[in-house]
Amino acid sequence: TSQMLGCLTERIKQVNEEADVTCFGQELNPETFAIAKADMLIKGGNPDDMRQGDTLSNDQFTGYTFDYIISNPPFGIDWKVEQKAVTEEANQGENGRFPCGLPPVSDGQMLFLMNGVSKLKSNGRMAIIQNGSPLFSGSAGSGESEIRRYIIENDWLEAIIQLPTDLFYNTGISTYIWLINKGKEGTIREGKVQLIDASNCYINRRKNIGNKRKDLDKESRKLILQAYSDFSNKEYAKDDKTVESKVF
Repeated sequence: TSQMLGCLTERIKQVNEEADVTCFGQELNPETFAIAKADMLIKGGNPDDMRQGDTLSNDQFTGYTFDYIISNPPFGIDWKVEQKAVTEEANQGENGRFPCGLPPVSDGQMLFLMNGVSKLKSNGRMAIIQNGSPLFSGSAGSGESEIRRYIIENDWLEAIIQLPTDLFYNTGISTYIWLINKGKEGTIREGKVQLIDASNCYINRRKNIGNKRKDLDKESRKLILQAYSDFSNKEYAKDDKTVESKVF
């Protein structure tokens, strides 16, 4: 429904009131697309920049590149319907979004990761929410392994943050934020990846909403951000919250 875009825009404006932010988005579901388009219109944006279509087989932003991307793709959804279009694009190599390998048809999550990577500017950054499968699925030489190799060898993976369980309404599984940064060269993060374990950094909700039993309150977010900003091998604790950072 584009609420993540809205929150990101608000945060950018808090950091810099003069920032000129233009938002774009693509959504498949007709109902949530309609909400997103209406939200864009209400907030004074261009409603035509919110587009409907299947991200994998009907890319609405071919040729576009972006400064920042935020993505919350579906977990573990098969891509049988999109297989023909995705395979044809993969055969284009570097001219397409999927140049380095394809995951099994049973799980298209890493295709959304590659879609985002392909649309980042040379110094662009992306935050994408994933489940655990992109971390470990696939043996050496498999499509998933080749995608991981492609991202790491290009030195685009900046950090992976493990979040607490029970954060989302429709699932209680562990989730992770992957931070992709194409502008690491010449910075202290060049050639390095930061892993942050924030699985024990949360507050319990007074009232559950579906599977959502935990929240990241302001103090939790502050602790995670501190670990990310310090970029060191260190443990952080406040009250009963803990965060551990390791740099490789």
